[in-house]
Amino acid sequence: MSMFTSSPALAEWKLIEFTDEAAFYVDDFFERGPKTLIWELVDYKKPNKFGNLSAKILWEVDCAHSQMRSLMFSSHPYRMGIGEPLSMDKSAGEWEVPAEDSAHETIFVLGCGFEPQLGPKT
Repeated sequence: MSMFTSSPALAEWKLIEFTDEAAFYVDDFFERGPKTLIWELVDYKKPNKFGNLSAKILWEVDCAHSQMRSLMFSSHPYRMGIGEPLSMDKSAGEWEVPAEDSAHETIFVLGCGFEPQLGPKT
């Protein structure tokens, strides 16, 4: 099964963080490994500047190098990723080290089991 055709339509979304602007969720079904694929859902409290109420991002997490990048992004007209995507980008993003105390750091910790700034425990 291709990672681009395996949609998180039946995902078990787990809340990982919320801010004044949005709530951040991850699909709780993923396999932890050296490189992990994790779906994130961003649920905006009010429509963003493009009129979207949510977005889904597929992240590739590289535990060995403490970095992650997006592989796919889609924006949706309704909350919780509901509705046909209004836009979609299937191009891989740049590798980045997740910022401390961010939703991206939480995704990294879930995928790898350790904080990116500290590395694995020996």
